[in-house]
Amino acid sequence: MKYAIRHITEFVYDAPVCENLMEVRLRPRNDAQQRCYSFDLAVSPHAQAFSYQDYLGNEVHHFDIPGYHDRLTLEARALVELP
Repeated sequence: MKYAIRHITEFVYDAPVCENLMEVRLRPRNDAQQRCYSFDLAVSPHAQAFSYQDYLGNEVHHFDIPGYHDRLTLEARALVELP
């Protein structure tokens, strides 16, 4: 069975922050229990996310948002199949 997953995380700050450095682990893993066919991460304000695999096999996305902002929104979308 395939599942379309949508996850939203929102940070709202009391006062504008001048920069944001972030690492997130939101991509579902591929293993014997599931298969992730697609994954997309949208960041607002816009930032280019880079990724690497950590020592546990998780995909880690990291990005930087320079400049003042009072809100940060992450939207992750994945298509996952379970056997």
